Amino acid sequence: MYIKINSESGVPLYLQITKQVRYLVACGALKSGDKLPTVRELAIQLRINPNTVAKAYRELQHEKIIDSKWGEGNFISEEVKKVTESQKGKIISEILDNAIRQAVDIGLSKEELTKLFSQQLKITKPKGAEK
Repeated sequence: MYIKINSESGVPLYLQITKQVRYLVACGALKSGDKLPTVRELAIQLRINPNTVAKAYRELQHEKIIDSKWGEGNFISEEVKKVTESQKGKIISEILDNAIRQAVDIGLSKEELTKLFSQQLKITKPKGAEK
């Protein structure tokens, strides 16, 4: 499982973890029954406090995205068969919001950003599409 955090973003680390796990589920990279790294393994990988990972996992449990099985580990929930359209919309909105903020930060105008987005839509092939 690939998760990347940014300690300088101002977003709490546990929220960055939960957001990325939700994204990995939404795009199909994580499926029902997939085992997640242990709290300790992920904390070592990300070089953060294990309590931060534990907090993220508790949040994901509360949202019924993951299940914890005592002595076995944490798994993507069987209930997560299909992500709802509203969840997909929320995930994409967060991604676009981040991209727009970065574009504005480097000085792109609304018109330039709209043009680039339109161009990218034309050339980007959906995952699994013929090349």
